[in-house]
Amino acid sequence: MKRKSSVSRAKILMIVWLLTAVAALIVTVVYFGELQELYSTVKTIEEKKQPSQGQTGPGNDTDPAGAITSAAGKTTPTPVISPTAEATPTSVVIVTPEATPTPEATPTPEATPTPEIDLTEHAYYYDPTIDPSKPIIALSFDDGPSSHTDRILAALQKYGVKATFFMVGYEIDSFQDQVRAVYEAGCEVANHTLDHANLKTLGKDEIRRQVYDNEKKINKIVPVGEIVVRPPYGNVNDTVKSVVERPMFNWSVDSLDWKTKNADSVVAQIKQDARDGYIILMHDLYESTAEATERIIPWLLDQGYQ
Repeated sequence: MKRKSSVSRAKILMIVWLLTAVAALIVTVVYFGELQELYSTVKTIEEKKQPSQGQTGPGNDTDPAGAITSAAGKTTPTPVISPTAEATPTSVVIVTPEATPTPEATPTPEATPTPEIDLTEHAYYYDPTIDPSKPIIALSFDDGPSSHTDRILAALQKYGVKATFFMVGYEIDSFQDQVRAVYEAGCEVANHTLDHANLKTLGKDEIRRQVYDNEKKINKIVPVGEIVVRPPYGNVNDTVKSVVERPMFNWSVDSLDWKTKNADSVVAQIKQDARDGYIILMHDLYESTAEATERIIPWLLDQGYQ
């Protein structure tokens, strides 16, 4: 009983093994078939992806030359797409920026040199013996010339002193010798207008007549050329300045000789007001002025004035 039981068990095991083997074989065959089918599918897909390599697409035939035959039977050449040549890389040029040139400086124009004054071209008196480092004072006489001009000139010449005589036109005709004497003594002949006119009250034409006609009158007697002017009463305005193209001078010290007509008073007034660089005003119309001149000159020299 036990032996039959063992044989039966062995048969059963054998059958089970055989069934298992058959099942495994079936599975293997099925699996292999599926793999083959999968392989075919993949291959077909790959062939469809490469139509230019001789594979035939649906509805189209490809001739050996690669031309596409259209439905009308005409062959249209397939455009050949040449591969774009790779651009040769351009070498990078590093450009160094040029420095902006510094603009050249515009040369500063040289100042036109001031021409030296040629004193020989002018009538203005210039005394090279004057020392500007020492005190100086100027004597001036208005309203002449007159009969007292000679005495005043004598006092000036005695002490080696010069003065300026501002002459009026209406006196010149009567005292031409005195005009010459002043000029020959080396004193300055100057202009005090034709008629001792107040220039501030006059128009331009009359101002010109008063100044320039008197200058011409003087030059008919002595060759002084253009000469300096003292406006009567010291009166000037912008009109006078614009018309009179000559240097004009007033005074610093009024001796009041025209008022006092007294030599002592004139001398005292000058001593009181005299300063370095001042211009003293007197009039060569009065005998008292001539006397005062004789006394004041030595006093001024003693004070160190030139």
